[in-house]
Amino acid sequence: MNTIAAPFSHFSRLKLLLLLVALPALASAAEMPAWLVLNPSDSPETLMSTDVLEKNGLVRGGWRVSGTGLLHTEGGADTGLLHRMVHPLPKGAALRMLVATADDVNAQLKAGYVIEGALGYVALKPGPGHIAVYRFTKENKFIWLISGADQAWATKNGWTREQAVFWLWVDNNR
Repeated sequence: MNTIAAPFSHFSRLKLLLLLVALPALASAAEMPAWLVLNPSDSPETLMSTDVLEKNGLVRGGWRVSGTGLLHTEGGADTGLLHRMVHPLPKGAALRMLVATADDVNAQLKAGYVIEGALGYVALKPGPGHIAVYRFTKENKFIWLISGADQAWATKNGWTREQAVFWLWVDNNR
């Protein structure tokens, strides 16, 4: 009987060890990194990405990271699901949009935008441990920026800072 119990207790210890090792990963499963990436070309645009391969490909193509933070995988009080949207234009051009409320999503769909994807939840109000994402406008285009240097670049190039439109959470592991 001891020969049967011994492997079982060893298996239980192994499961406990695996659980203890996995707990930090499980605790952070509710958060995911996000990068706000700026293309500072003659026709600037920004993208929010949760895919490190996409972000790295954009950076290799001349884009730069304006800021990083965390999105949540589940909603809560004062959060909104961030949608990445695009409005195709003639000759392959496109207008981009980041919106985090159902009303804004519906308004942009009526304006001809299509949803590229829902990225995760952002904070809709400022708070401790939050990173502000500011929207800038120029003519009929929008860009979103975090970095103070990128905001100064945008202002110097004729973009008008409107307001902070949502907030990411600080990634204390970076």
